Amino acid sequence: MYNPKSKDLVREYFPSFHTTRFQDQPDPHIAVQEHFIRVTKQHERDLTQKDGINVDHLRYGEGRQLVDIFYNKNTSSHAPLFVFVHGGYWQMMDISTSCSLVGPLVRHGYRVAVMDYNLCPAVTLEKLIQEFTEFLNWIFDYAELTNVMEIHFAGHSAGAHMLAHVLKGIQAVSPQRSKKVEALIFLCGVYDLRELYNLESVNPNNILGLNERNVQSVSPMLWEYNDVAIWSSTKMYVVAAENDSPTFIEQSRRYAELLNKNGFKATFKIFPKYDHFDIIEETAIDESEISRFLRNIRSE
Repeated sequence: MYNPKSKDLVREYFPSFHTTRFQDQPDPHIAVQEHFIRVTKQHERDLTQKDGINVDHLRYGEGRQLVDIFYNKNTSSHAPLFVFVHGGYWQMMDISTSCSLVGPLVRHGYRVAVMDYNLCPAVTLEKLIQEFTEFLNWIFDYAELTNVMEIHFAGHSAGAHMLAHVLKGIQAVSPQRSKKVEALIFLCGVYDLRELYNLESVNPNNILGLNERNVQSVSPMLWEYNDVAIWSSTKMYVVAAENDSPTFIEQSRRYAELLNKNGFKATFKIFPKYDHFDIIEETAIDESEISRFLRNIRSE
């Protein structure tokens, strides 16, 4: 078992160390993160300034519990809804760095919801998961009020971890609601937090509020799944990037295996050449491999 203080384990839980890009820079680990922030913020600005996409700024709770809904003049009233949950180790990022995928999806007929959430340490991770359940209630209510018949969910990194809670048998998801969910897409996620929460570099001063007892309750890899039948019509994809860390890739592989073992219909997929960051950056490009994958799930 890894020593939580070992340098190798720290690197395993920092995907930026595994990029093959920016190797001409003094510190590729920092350069890839700075590039991600810069380009994703530009993607968000371009939506309304250049792409003619409209946005409704809505709220599902207090603080940072926000949702931006994107569409254009051609968006049908019955358009499928694509919901995105951003990453950032539950302590970073916001909507401004989370809109890269919006443009291509809206141009191909989707309405897109990008949600934000309160960050640790303002809340503990357990509290954040409770607030995510509030969001699920809100987004399903929104879908019903706006006559949405088809919903796709995707989460990246920590957002993929949060998205897994939709399968935990929570009251927010009834059999009637789950039938509307066409796909659940888990992108480069982390699903077992037992090593991670002991790392000071990832969880400084335990801002996530985890211990040996509650870390299991927030680790999707360790759950029992009981409400499998209500997801029989939902496609599930557990996605990893080739240039992510070996630990992140292996956790995705194991999580897909766990879902299938429990009776879900899950597909594990590794995207060649991508790393933890450009797999999101390139969702802004209509004909990139990841963008085509996200919008073509409907036809599979």
